Amino acid sequence: MPTYESDEVFPYPREAVWRLLRDHTDDTLISRIHPLILQQRTVARTEGSATVDRTIDARGRSLASQWRYTYRAPDQLRWEVVSGTGPYAPGSWMENRYYDAPGGTRIQSRGELKITVLPFLLPQRPFLRRVLDSIDAEDQRYLRG
Repeated sequence: MPTYESDEVFPYPREAVWRLLRDHTDDTLISRIHPLILQQRTVARTEGSATVDRTIDARGRSLASQWRYTYRAPDQLRWEVVSGTGPYAPGSWMENRYYDAPGGTRIQSRGELKITVLPFLLPQRPFLRRVLDSIDAEDQRYLRG
């Protein structure tokens, strides 16, 4: 699986980032944040974790997968794809660490991700970066309200 790493400043304070992250585990709000998530159902929730079943529109196909979020607010969040048909391969994961920074929140990210809906001859890394940039833009649109 390709490794992904970034260290960037997200232009919102940490409390707004954590409101956004909590909303990602809200079954009624997630489609407003990310319109390609067609449906989400929480299957387990504990202090510090949530597991959700998602149906995602991936290039016109509805793909089902299960995701687990584990977090230590306000410093760390990890998500991983537990099972499913895509658009990320089971075993894909991302861990983010959050720090206060001038102009917003510094987010250090590291993960291993594989997009399942790409033809095998296309390189994963450039498409992965494009997908993650698009997700970041959707997050920012949601926070702008």
